[in-house]
Amino acid sequence: LSAALLAPASAFSPNSMKVRPSLATRLNVHAAADSEDDAMYLMMKAQECANSDTCSIDSAREYLREVIHVQSGCAAGTLAGYDLCEDQLFAAEVVASLREKIKEGSEVKARNFWQARQ
Repeated sequence: LSAALLAPASAFSPNSMKVRPSLATRLNVHAAADSEDDAMYLMMKAQECANSDTCSIDSAREYLREVIHVQSGCAAGTLAGYDLCEDQLFAAEVVASLREKIKEGSEVKARNFWQARQ
């Protein structure tokens, strides 16, 4: 038993942990949401993506994931602010718009796939 306790624990060493590229790197936004300002900027960019014809479905999915992360920060109390956390209508509109964009984009992709096979 004592030998097991003395063995090195490589499962939790920094070298064994994979670092996921941040959304900020992939989408060129400040998605770290370290502050209310960063989180609000992310929410505005997400809303812009949802209403844009040039924002891809993949980007919309990433924004949706990050918006939900921001909302969990509000629920956990790590983020605050009326516009960001208390105005649930704004957050719900952003989430709904992103989901609709993803749904419509997925339907178009599926339709195009089946048309190409005919």
